[in-house]
Amino acid sequence: MNWYILPLTLLALYAVFSYFRGMKKNKWIAGFIASETEAILKPKDKEYVNIGGAIGYNFTYTLQEPYTNAKGTFALIPRQSAFYMPVVFLLGGKDRYYLTIFTAKKLAGEGHIIEERYFKKISQTITGIEKMKQDRIQRGKRTFVLLWDAPKLEEKLHKVLDNAEETDLLKHFCVYRDNSNFYVFMEPRRHGIEVLIGSLYKNFSLFWEK
Repeated sequence: MNWYILPLTLLALYAVFSYFRGMKKNKWIAGFIASETEAILKPKDKEYVNIGGAIGYNFTYTLQEPYTNAKGTFALIPRQSAFYMPVVFLLGGKDRYYLTIFTAKKLAGEGHIIEERYFKKISQTITGIEKMKQDRIQRGKRTFVLLWDAPKLEEKLHKVLDNAEETDLLKHFCVYRDNSNFYVFMEPRRHGIEVLIGSLYKNFSLFWEK
């Protein structure tokens, strides 16, 4: 027997084992993301579209008033790929969850709550940021940057952050007046979605234009 047969066989077995274990883990994560999101938003209708097998899903919900619909994506790291996962970890790759909720209500302005390290990456992409007021708030071990374009939003953003739970998972929350929507970017974790999104969602009415 050639000396390399055994190592190659072991590598092949490891790759197969990692594939099925990773697929199972990603399906489990996708399942709790979907169920926790639905528990909060209680959609009247829903559609999920798979992206890349076990990599994640795009989804669309039809919602009850005063909301109209929600769109989102959860993108999962490729746990089924035994030899690519070390590269993912070295690059700091993590599961990602994006949610946009649209409303028929008019909103009071544009405001953001952004985790400070993430803010440094995306600050140049926020249109009109130079005209916005800023503040920084410490929550646990994390610092969040608050941005707003109307004075009445300052107190509302502080209240949202004060009432938010599981903020260690939050990357970016914002309210957009122009598109009448709310946006959340976070790291998904079991029970964390229902807690964080739920604590944000119950305060959306603060931003109704009066």
